[in-house]
Amino acid sequence: MKLQSTIKIFSSLLILSVIVLFTSCKKQYTDYSYSNLVSFSLKGNDGEILKGAITAKDITVYWPPFTQVPDSITPQITVAERASISPASGKKVAFKETTKYTVTAQDGSQTVYTLKPVINQPIPYISGFSPFYSHDNNGVRVFYPDTELDIQGDYFLTDSLATKVYLDIEGGNEIPMVITAIAKTRIISEVLSEKLKKGTYFKIKIISGSRTIYSGRCLMGEVLPLIPEADILYTKTFKAGDTFTLSGINIGTISTVSASASLTSTPQNLIIQSKTDQAVTIRIPDNIPAGTYGILNYAYTADMYHPAKTNILYTRLIIK
Repeated sequence: MKLQSTIKIFSSLLILSVIVLFTSCKKQYTDYSYSNLVSFSLKGNDGEILKGAITAKDITVYWPPFTQVPDSITPQITVAERASISPASGKKVAFKETTKYTVTAQDGSQTVYTLKPVINQPIPYISGFSPFYSHDNNGVRVFYPDTELDIQGDYFLTDSLATKVYLDIEGGNEIPMVITAIAKTRIISEVLSEKLKKGTYFKIKIISGSRTIYSGRCLMGEVLPLIPEADILYTKTFKAGDTFTLSGINIGTISTVSASASLTSTPQNLIIQSKTDQAVTIRIPDNIPAGTYGILNYAYTADMYHPAKTNILYTRLIIK
């Protein structure tokens, strides 16, 4: 009996020792509490690897300049040992600050990271427009019909998918323009008058990558006054008091007409007898010196559509 009691006591002590040993070992393997990001990377448009800068709560991704900024990214992510992340590594997410990642440690503790895109794109600007297609009128850019929209500036993205041009109509809608040529310092689009009527005020809106810029106030104008080279005046002979008529485009604003023998000689004023937008009738004054006049000058005054300007016609006008 004494031997059996001794065996029972020894067995109980052995079992107790095993339990104590197991409990002691279990306490050494507590759950990990690490809920941090280790690495965050993705591919750029050219295949280069972009690495996110990880801080306590943010993931900052610097997007390279002069490349299209994507709407979404598919990053590769590494987290602390035995932690998990949502959304998962390799899952497509929006490339915006609304995207957040939650890293959950083995013990259930969590850290939330916010995606911070930084777009390294210089702000584009408009420096001017082609002087052949438009002019400035007291701070309003007046564009001529049947001409291209020729925008000069800098830092335009040359990807036609990343750069767009619109006409922002005063009191109206935006009209998209078709870009026909694009460079870092220049954008050319389709003919303006195919989209706008004469007298329409608007601004030019350019979206280039993540940037949006506007021009100053613009106006859809009309064709500049023009008298084509007049065949009727080549080797034509007139005398004082005679009249002749020249046809043209928008020439109702013509204010003076003069004739001169050459570019360097003194011009002689002629008399505007009548005029319409399409024609001007000119009378030769009584006191004009006889001779051959090879230059006809006509000037028109400024209005809301035209600048003041003097044009030259090369002709051969003989006065006896």
